[in-house]
This record gives sequence, C-alpha cells and structure tokens, in this order.
Amino acid sequence: FEADSATVDMDPSAGGATTRDSGGAGGAPPLGGPHTPEELLAAAHDLEDAGQLSEAVELYRAALVAGGGNAVNHFALAEALYRLNEVEAARERYYVAIELDGEFVEARFNLACVLAELGESELAVAAFEGALSLHSEYADAHYHLARLLDELGRREAAEEHWRRFRDQAPAGAWADEAERRLALSDSPAE
Repeated sequence: FEADSATVDMDPSAGGATTRDSGGAGGAPPLGGPHTPEELLAAAHDLEDAGQLSEAVELYRAALVAGGGNAVNHFALAEALYRLNEVEAARERYYVAIELDGEFVEARFNLACVLAELGESELAVAAFEGALSLHSEYADAHYHLARLLDELGRREAAEEHWRRFRDQAPAGAWADEAERRLALSDSPAE
C-alpha cells in the first residue's frame, strides 16, 4: 500500500475498507498530494495551463468541497468546463458564482454568452443587461447584446448598444461591424 497511489473505499457490503490503485491520475488527488483549497486550486491552475482540463476540473471540484466554495473558484471551474465543451455544466457554475457574488460582472457576462450559445436568448439578454447594470462601459457586453438583439429582430434596442460599443471601442474588427450595422439602421427602409 502506497499512500500516493491508493484510494480507500469504505464499503460495508465488502466487510470494511478496501484499497484500489488510483495511480494519482484523474479523479481524486493522491493522498500525498495537495489538500488545502489553495493547494488544490494552484494545482488545478497548473493542470489547466498544461492543457489537462479534465484533471483540472477534478481539482477545482476538490477545492470547492475542501472549503474553497467562493464565487471566484466556481467561476474558474465554469471556465474549465466550458473549455471542455461542457457548456451546460459551465452555465450552472456561472449561476453559482453570481449567486455567491451578485456583483461578479465577468460571471454575468460569461453566463450571458453561454446562454446565447445554448439558445436561451431571453435569459442571455437579461444576463447581458445585468452585467451592464453593474458596469455600463463594458464594451464586449454591448457588442454581444447588440448582436443578440439584432438576431431577435429588436433593431432599435440593438442600435443603442451598437452605438455604445462603437463609442467605447472605436478601433478593430468589431468596431467595423458596429459601423456596418449602424449604417444599415440609418438607411431608409425599402
């Protein structure tokens, strides 16, 4: 029995504790590995940076249950889940981050983007508006909200956000798109 490569299972039907080799890869952290939320988070960040997203997700979860259940940590888990294309799971973690910190603008913005991606357009509009109510100069939120409102056929509301975006971020590819969209809305209807 090596402490770093075994997991103890308590199974009363098997007559008590048994061990199984975990190899220290994936799943729970090895017994000799990080234990505090801070250590688990640092290890999760390292794994994420190394492209080992599934392993990072498990360590983010371990950090949460070890007592690190704050908005920032739920947000980090949401980001890793999104990168794994687990969009619905990411959505739920963004919700938790907002529930824990109602002024977490980035969580509201990312939630809005995920909701739009999932086709939950009206919820996405509300989340974008929530982000903008906390930070009215959030250019990316104006851009994405304007696009979504255009898709929903709400051109007048979209125009306001295209203008706000253009005024806040006058250079770049998105600014060119804003100018094109505003030019379309300024042209007379046929």
